[in-house]
Amino acid sequence: MKDLNALCRFLIQVVYTLAGALVLPFIFFSPRLRQGWAQRLGLGLPRSCDIWIQGASAGECALIPGLVQGLAKHSIVATTCTQQGLEVLASINSTGSFFYRFFPFDLPVLMHWALGVMRPKVVLLLETEIWPGLLLACADRKIPVLVINGRMTTSSLAGYLWLQPLFALCPPACVAAIAPADALRYGLVFPGALVEVTGNSKFDRALETAMLGHSENPLAACVAPEYPFIVLGSVREEEEGTILQLLKAIKTLSPQSIIGLFPRHLHRVPAWKTLLEQAQIPFVCRSSLMGPAAPGIVLLGDRFGELIAAYALASRAFVGGSLAVLGGQNFLEPLSQGVLTAVGVHVRNFSWVGDEIFKELVFQSADVDALARFLTQPAAQPGAVRSQVENYIGSRQGATARALQIIDKYMEVGDHE
Repeated sequence: MKDLNALCRFLIQVVYTLAGALVLPFIFFSPRLRQGWAQRLGLGLPRSCDIWIQGASAGECALIPGLVQGLAKHSIVATTCTQQGLEVLASINSTGSFFYRFFPFDLPVLMHWALGVMRPKVVLLLETEIWPGLLLACADRKIPVLVINGRMTTSSLAGYLWLQPLFALCPPACVAAIAPADALRYGLVFPGALVEVTGNSKFDRALETAMLGHSENPLAACVAPEYPFIVLGSVREEEEGTILQLLKAIKTLSPQSIIGLFPRHLHRVPAWKTLLEQAQIPFVCRSSLMGPAAPGIVLLGDRFGELIAAYALASRAFVGGSLAVLGGQNFLEPLSQGVLTAVGVHVRNFSWVGDEIFKELVFQSADVDALARFLTQPAAQPGAVRSQVENYIGSRQGATARALQIIDKYMEVGDHE
C-alpha cells in the first residue's frame, strides 16, 4: 500500500510540475507575483534550518513572533506569499533571529529543491495554508507538516473536498485548529491527520498595545478635553460616501464635537479634502494644526502612525473597512485604549474575535443614524473598558503555548532520527 501511495504521489507530482511549468511564464507578467521572482523560484535559500514556517500574508505572519519567541533555540526560515507579509516579517525580525523570504512557487520540483537545501525537521503552515506541492514533497521526504492556528470556512471546505483523494496521500501530521467547527472541516479534508482544538493564537497578541498616557500622547495638544473627540479610523476608499453621511449625522447630533478622520491610506487625504470642501464641512489637516482644534471641526489625519494616539484621546471611535465588503479593520486597537467602539457589519477579517464582543464592547450596525447616536454618547471610563477587554481576551489566550507543545513533540522525534 505504501508503494502504491508513493507511486501515486510521484505521478501526481509529474503532472502538477508539467502543468505549472506551462503556466509559469504567464505568471511572470503579474506585477505582484514578479516581486521577488528569484526567491519564488527557490534561489538563495539558507543551507539548513530546523523549522520552516509559511504564512500567506500579513495576517498569518503576525502569528510568527509568538512562535519564534517560543522556538528561540531552533533555526527558523519564515516565508510568505505577499509583499505585505514580507514587510511584517521584516518588522518583527529586527534582531535577525530568523531568516525570511518569499515562498517558492508551489511546484513539486521547487518544493523538493527547497526541502533538500534547507532540510527542515518540521514544516509549519499557518491558518489555511494548503499547498499540494509542498505537502506531496514533505510526504515523500517524511517531513512532518503541522497546521498551526488552523481555520477553514465552509466555502473553503467545499473547494478543498474535491481534492480530498489527493490530500489523503499527503496529510499533515497534526492540525491545531482554532475551534471545533474548524477541526471538523480539517478532519473531512485530511482524514488521516491528527486534529486537535488549541484555540486561536491571535488572542495571545491581541492586547500588546499598552494604554497611551495623556502626557506622552503626541496629539494631546491638538484636542481640548472639554469637547468630545470622536475618531473615525482606518476609513477605506470604498466606504467614503457612507462615512461622509456619518460625519454629517454626527455634526447634527453633536455640533461641538471634534471629529478625527483618519483614512486607512494617506494617498486618500487629497480626495477627503475635496469631499469635505464640497460638503462645506470645516476641516483642518493634522500637519497644519498648531494648537487645539476648534470645536465642531474635522481633524483630518495626514500623518502616518498617529491613529493609536487619536484613539487614546477619543470619547468614542468608529473603525472603518466595515461599511463596505472589505472585511473590516482592527477594532481591537481603540478597545486597547479603553474606548467603546462601533463598526459596520462587514468584519469578516476579525470574525475570530467572536460574537460575544458585540454584546458589550463593540456596537455593530449598518445604519448611519444608529452609528451616529452611539458615537455621540458620553465616553465610558477608559480603565473600566480596558479591564473588560482584558478579561474577554485573557479568557481566550493560551493557544500559542499549546501549539508550541505540539511542535516540540515533533521536533523531539526529528532530533532522534
